[in-house]
Amino acid sequence: MYKRNHLNIIFALALLVLSLGGNPLIAQSSFEDFTYYKSAVKERQVVPYRFIREANIKYAKRIHRIIDTREKQNKVMHWPRNPLHKIIYESVMDGEVKAYRNDSLSSFYTPEEVAERGIVKENTTIQDPLYPDDPDMVIDTTINIPFESKYITKYRIMEDWLFDYNYGDFRARIIAIAPLYRPVVGGVELGDQPLFYAKLDDLRPIFVNQELFNRFNDAARISFDDFFQMRMFSSYIVKQSNQDDIDLKYMEQFEEDGVRLLLESDRIKNKLFILEHDLWEY
Repeated sequence: MYKRNHLNIIFALALLVLSLGGNPLIAQSSFEDFTYYKSAVKERQVVPYRFIREANIKYAKRIHRIIDTREKQNKVMHWPRNPLHKIIYESVMDGEVKAYRNDSLSSFYTPEEVAERGIVKENTTIQDPLYPDDPDMVIDTTINIPFESKYITKYRIMEDWLFDYNYGDFRARIIAIAPLYRPVVGGVELGDQPLFYAKLDDLRPIFVNQELFNRFNDAARISFDDFFQMRMFSSYIVKQSNQDDIDLKYMEQFEEDGVRLLLESDRIKNKLFILEHDLWEY
C-alpha cells in the first residue's frame, strides 16, 4: 500500500510540473505550435561532402551569384520567425563563425569591426549643454545609428562548379556566403557591398538545425542546410573566374549597357547547363 501511494504522489507531481509549463521538450523550442514537439530538424547532423580527388576533376569554374530575398521564390529565407539574416549575423557577432574580409577568405574581421562597418554616421546639431536655457546655442555632433541585420535583403554566393570524372556528374559546391549592405558615406548611400564573407562549412552546423518555412506543409519543414544543398533559391550570376578578377559589371564591354550585362549573365548560366547536358549521350 505504501509503495502504491508513493507512486501516486510521484505521478501527481509530474502532472503538476507539466501543467505549469515545465515540460523540457516544449521549453527547448522557440516557435512551436504547442501541440507536439518537433525534433526532425533540431536533431539533425551535418552530412559531410564526399571526398574529391584532384585527378578526377576534369573541369572547374568559379562562379559568384546574387540571391535577392525580395523575389517570390526567395522570400522564405526571411521568414520573420527565423530569418537568415538574423542567423548569420548573430553567429558572427557571437564569435561562432568567422567573418572574412573578402572572397580570398584569408583575413577576417572581429565582431566589433563587423558592428562598426554597418554603423551609419549622421551629422546634426544639438543644444549646447553649457547653455541649456539658450536655444540659439547649439553645437555640431555626429550620431551613430547602429546597424540592424533586418536591412539585409541580398546575399552574394561564391561557389565552384566541378565535373567529377569518377562519379560522372557536374555539380556546384557553395564555398562562402556574403550578406550585402549599402554603406552611407557623407550622407550618400553607396551600392551593395559585402558586409563580410562567411564560409558555408562554418555555417552548416548551425544551418542544419534551423527551420525554414514550408509553404505547403508545416509538418514537413526543412533546414537552411537543405535549402542551400538542394539549391532551392533563385539567383543571377555576377561574376565568373577571369584574368582580371572583376565582376561582369566592371568589364569594359558591359559598363554602359545593363541589358547586355543581363544577357551575359544568362549566357554563362546557359553555358554551364549545356556543358552538363553534353556530358551524356542519348
